[in-house]
Amino acid sequence: MNFKLLRTLKGIVLLSLLFCATSYAQVKKITGKVTDASDGGSMPGVNVSIKGKPSNVATNADGIYTIQADPATDALVFSYIGFKRQTIVLAGKTTLNISLASDNADLDEVIVVGYGSKKKSEILGSVVNIKAEDIQDLPVPNIAAALRNRLPGVGVNAVSGKPGASVTINIRNSAVSESAKGLGVSSEPLYVIDGITVTRDDFDNIDPTMVEDISFLKDASAAIYGASGAKGVVLITTKKGKRGKPQISYTGFRGVSDNASSVDMLSAYDHAILLNDGFKVANEASNKFFSEADLEQLKNNKTKGWFDELWQTSAVNRHNMNVSGGSDAITFFAGGNYYDESGNYGGIKYSKYAFRSGMTAKIIEGLTAQVTLNADFSKRTSDTYKNGGENDQAFFQQLITTPKWVPMQIDGKAVNYNNKTNPYGVMQAGNNIWDKSQGLALNASLDYKPKFLSGLTARVQFGKNSRSGNSNQYTPAYNVYNFQMTGQNNLLYTNIPATQNHVVEAISSANAQLLTGTTLGSSYQAIASLSYDKTIGKHSFNVMAAFDQSEGVDESLSVLWRNQVLANIDEYWGFDRSSFTLQNKSIFETVQRSYISRLNYDYDKKYFIEGIARMDASSNFAPGNRWGVFPSLGLGWAISEEDFFKKNVKFVNRLKVRANYGLVGESRVNARLWQYRYIVDPNGYLYGDNLTGGVNPSAMPNPDISWEKSRTLNLGLDASMLDNKLSFTYEFYHRYSYDAYDTGNNENFPMYAGFEAPTVNYQERTSWGSEFTVGYRTKIGSDWGISTDVLFGFANNRIDKMFYNEFQLWDITYPDLKYQFGTDTKKYNSANYGLISKGMFRTQAQLDAFMNENPTYTINAKVPQVGWLYYEDTNGDGKITEKDQVPMFNSTNSFGVGFNVGVTYKTLSLSTNFVTRFGGKEFYDSKSKAPASTTLNVPAYWKDHWTAENPNAKFPRYDDASIAAGWNSDFWAVSGTMIRINSMTLTYKMPKAFLSKIGIGDSRLVLTGNNLWTIINPLKYKDPYSSTIYDYPTLRTISLGLNVSL
Repeated sequence: MNFKLLRTLKGIVLLSLLFCATSYAQVKKITGKVTDASDGGSMPGVNVSIKGKPSNVATNADGIYTIQADPATDALVFSYIGFKRQTIVLAGKTTLNISLASDNADLDEVIVVGYGSKKKSEILGSVVNIKAEDIQDLPVPNIAAALRNRLPGVGVNAVSGKPGASVTINIRNSAVSESAKGLGVSSEPLYVIDGITVTRDDFDNIDPTMVEDISFLKDASAAIYGASGAKGVVLITTKKGKRGKPQISYTGFRGVSDNASSVDMLSAYDHAILLNDGFKVANEASNKFFSEADLEQLKNNKTKGWFDELWQTSAVNRHNMNVSGGSDAITFFAGGNYYDESGNYGGIKYSKYAFRSGMTAKIIEGLTAQVTLNADFSKRTSDTYKNGGENDQAFFQQLITTPKWVPMQIDGKAVNYNNKTNPYGVMQAGNNIWDKSQGLALNASLDYKPKFLSGLTARVQFGKNSRSGNSNQYTPAYNVYNFQMTGQNNLLYTNIPATQNHVVEAISSANAQLLTGTTLGSSYQAIASLSYDKTIGKHSFNVMAAFDQSEGVDESLSVLWRNQVLANIDEYWGFDRSSFTLQNKSIFETVQRSYISRLNYDYDKKYFIEGIARMDASSNFAPGNRWGVFPSLGLGWAISEEDFFKKNVKFVNRLKVRANYGLVGESRVNARLWQYRYIVDPNGYLYGDNLTGGVNPSAMPNPDISWEKSRTLNLGLDASMLDNKLSFTYEFYHRYSYDAYDTGNNENFPMYAGFEAPTVNYQERTSWGSEFTVGYRTKIGSDWGISTDVLFGFANNRIDKMFYNEFQLWDITYPDLKYQFGTDTKKYNSANYGLISKGMFRTQAQLDAFMNENPTYTINAKVPQVGWLYYEDTNGDGKITEKDQVPMFNSTNSFGVGFNVGVTYKTLSLSTNFVTRFGGKEFYDSKSKAPASTTLNVPAYWKDHWTAENPNAKFPRYDDASIAAGWNSDFWAVSGTMIRINSMTLTYKMPKAFLSKIGIGDSRLVLTGNNLWTIINPLKYKDPYSSTIYDYPTLRTISLGLNVSL
């Protein structure tokens, strides 16, 4: 028995040894080279592993790898950050060379579309996207600022160049009424980060280096977001961890900024000449004039203008570092960034920093968990005026309009000029303004794909966001100083102190003040969804159903202290306690519940159908009006998949036509407009002889207020040809918005009601347009590459119905009113109403002849003078008044073209973005037309003004009656055509062979310019991106950056 057992054990051992020997014989050395599919260059540091086995190696400096594997049974896995992971079966090979393609090289890439994602070829609506890496090198404070003129139908407008100023995004001419803007209604789209709806602050504070890509839903495809999708949707997908060894990346730049286009104002000498010319024709007394000696002094004037005194170049910095990696079971991503930008005067500064981390883990087979945490902080500071605003108009206006013969300071003392605030004195006194914002966000999700039912995905997601803010405006007491004056008109300064009233109290301690405020906001969103994918033969289905609930609370409080009792103390305890005043206190709470469904079907990837339905309920509306239903339907036909097309049109790779129609809504309006709201009035009621505080209703409620709605039609055509080198997209859209929020005119509302008119669903608007995109990408040999994207299109809009005050428009009494807002849809209801110019009275003879034929003709009740403009008497009453104003031009450019051009040569690449606009009219802004005076300087174009010696001047006398009245006219309209180079980036990619020797995976040097040059400017006296000459200028920024991966 024992002998048999021994013999059996010997057999087992011999078989085991034989098996091991056989196995060992099957393992061989596998070698090969990994190259970059885009340029053929070697790729060092690529991770090479055997599928299902723990061993792995990395390619060397030349992209060469060696690994022990079984060529008969094993498969190799190649992975590298930013490139597609490849798994290749050896199939007996011992040499395997491969090329890795970038994640972004797929022509049929997957795009996030809301509650899911789709292949680009399957999209039926108007959806565009951009990779964050395309904009991350631009020296701008946020993502929005980097998107200008880069995507069709996505408009970007910067309020000003002031650090930290808002940059608005507008999709396809979305609009709201002026009255609705004060009710929390915005023309901006909805912002969604990784599936969770966020605030605009959250969007602004996320750094481009933390983002993977951004998608824009521009039509009825936004119906998936129902009551919040009327103005479009912006979907941001952040970076996630990728499998492989940890990769550390740094991205940063430092730049300098200056004004892109200086506002050219009159010199002290030219200003005096302009005034003298006016004094001359007006027969003013001699003591009004600048004498010849004064003019000679001003010609050699060495006094710096106030703008030149303070303006200086500024600096901008950004630094970002992140780490990513993980295994098949767990991947992670963590990163932090810092950005700061200083202003060009007045202690202005904007800074922000953020930290984002995330982890994805496979808990069990089919169950995946994902968690992301984000924290951000931003701060804006300034020591300019408290009412400066984002465009800093109050401060900048004084810098450029103060006559250049007026010094800002003499021997360090702020000059008392015309009893106006002196910016130098304000800053020296310690005036300061700051506001801070900090946010925290949690985003967690679970995805379950059961093995027993292939194609089914169950998902739950929870997002929690909180944001708080604090603000402070300190206005201290300060003095200004008088100095002895000289000159024939006593307007020129000496540096000798005035003998009387040398020191003047500009702001007294009693008028000093401290205004502080705080805001608190928190929200949560919970989503549960089920989706099912199934393919049966040539039929493919996808069904999705979801439940979405969100709740948010926003609170604000501001208080004011006056009468400073402790000098130079910008804290509340430095002020008189009895002066404490509650300025504002508000609480808004909103809840929204939604049911969402989507069905996608295609047959043989040729014919596509998509149906979306969403039901929303919002607490913003009364119980009977809370629910809204928002459906959409999309159809598509991939013509290129038809057999007849494949056989006969071989140069076209893909051709698809699509259509989308649906209803979207807007519920983003102040909460509880259907209920009475009250304000605290410290002097609300009179009891006997005493005023007593109380509460007053602030506005009449509207129990019927409900959703704003938009019907949207989109027709599209997508084509790619010549081996996908050339691509083309055309879209036509039409959007009709109705039940839009509007407020009845308070002047027509009964005064005895005691409160404002209600908000109602009343306004109607229509917008339409076409968008074209043409792209071309190709390689020329092994060294050169070219990429071009051309975006062009036209758009227009009109107001079909709105509230207007026909009795008090421009203080005209009915029936003298010639036209009415909102009743003629052909007039586009633009703000460009004005007089129709017939020319300029250039000679006295011309004026006399005209007056002989029109003896009662007046302009603003004044008899015309030579050098004035004159106008068409549209109402025939023999005089020119505001009643003669009529609709003039549509100032919207009818056609625009944007270009994104890139050229690469080996390791060098150059890309540029420039834009052209055609059609429409641009008007000289009203601020630049303000009549010159001894206290107000004007733009340099006024040098060419009418005088007897210059009768053919381009511009009239500055004392023209219509200018003094502030009326607009078509005389001030010019062609809106513009050509501008927005940005240019030069990149040098360091050789991988060199970098691998020093342990670096990838490195790039980046030289970037933003807001570079305006080649054709409609109005040469100001930057085309500035609304008026008083706005903080648009800045040109040049930066040098470094991107490194370890």
